[in-house]
Amino acid sequence: MKMIAIIGDEQTRPLIRKMFTAHQVSLFSSIAIRGCSCESGGEPVAWWPAGKEIPTAYSSLCFAILEDEKADRIMNEVEKNPVAADPAFPAKVFMMNVEKMI
Repeated sequence: MKMIAIIGDEQTRPLIRKMFTAHQVSLFSSIAIRGCSCESGGEPVAWWPAGKEIPTAYSSLCFAILEDEKADRIMNEVEKNPVAADPAFPAKVFMMNVEKMI
């Protein structure tokens, strides 16, 4: 089993859902992200893909626990076709091993 985690801006979330549906992912979770900067003493600040030139960005983390083969197919697709509402800010995708799930 693997966990696929995708972090993207709010506009990218529908594209992530569409990709999961295309890969027959029947269940996934999504949570809002609030980033903090070590430079600001841990105070909440605009987070990826935001920066000084982009004052605010709303991001989310979508994740699913999948069979190895399905997770590999998703990673391969995202590598070839990044998930992005704005090509300048593609979603970041991570794949992690799941040792045990009960």
